[in-house]
Amino acid sequence: MSKKPGFFVILRMIIILIALIILLPVTIIIMAVGNLVSLGRWQDATFRITSYLFGRTGLALAGVRLDIRYHADLPKQPAVYLFNHSSTLDLFVITALALPGVRYIAKRELGYNPFFWMIARLSGQIMINRNDPRQAIDQMNKGYKSLRKRRFSLMLAPEGTRSRTGSILPFKSGAFHAAVELGYPIVPIYIEGAYALCPGKSLIALPGRVTVHFHKPVDTSGWSKKTIRKHAEQMRERYLEWNGETVQTGV
Repeated sequence: MSKKPGFFVILRMIIILIALIILLPVTIIIMAVGNLVSLGRWQDATFRITSYLFGRTGLALAGVRLDIRYHADLPKQPAVYLFNHSSTLDLFVITALALPGVRYIAKRELGYNPFFWMIARLSGQIMINRNDPRQAIDQMNKGYKSLRKRRFSLMLAPEGTRSRTGSILPFKSGAFHAAVELGYPIVPIYIEGAYALCPGKSLIALPGRVTVHFHKPVDTSGWSKKTIRKHAEQMRERYLEWNGETVQTGV
């Protein structure tokens, strides 16, 4: 963002903050009541509804239009969805998609916020402690077991953290280990335009358009743990292309 945000942009962000402070408790109430009344059978439906409201409300108040483009059909089976992460807007974009039967891997620190902790517990998200590798692996294995049992998909950012420059960061292996472990195909999602409107960890967003590209699913049935690093690099090269960056051989 090359220039300082104007008064109306800042006012818009204050309105968004107030709206979210109101919306988060409402989300928790809807999910809690839905789970209680249905004995958990409505968990995914209530999570999708509240995710959609949360994401679309945040984007609408920020003046951000969401354009979704499908470059191939989505798989009918569960999948591992990947997305590039370079903006605070990504949270609203991903939740606004409200894909059926999708769960997220999130860092434990998000649980320090009581609202996010309650939502994660009520919707069955996978929270991991990245500071303790052994505990993180145990938490992941429990999460995989739950996903398989319920035939849920997984969504995560292979970069592992938010890019502050808009460039695609090196990919970690976790997402690709998950695909092999679960036996799921990978669906690459490329988010275009979010960084230009709200770079890195900025809380100020300019109005504009964000385009979400769903690319062709990648079959992982022939993958093995020995070839995961190679597949991760190949997938990153595709993201570099989509992001308009030079693909360097051997990176």
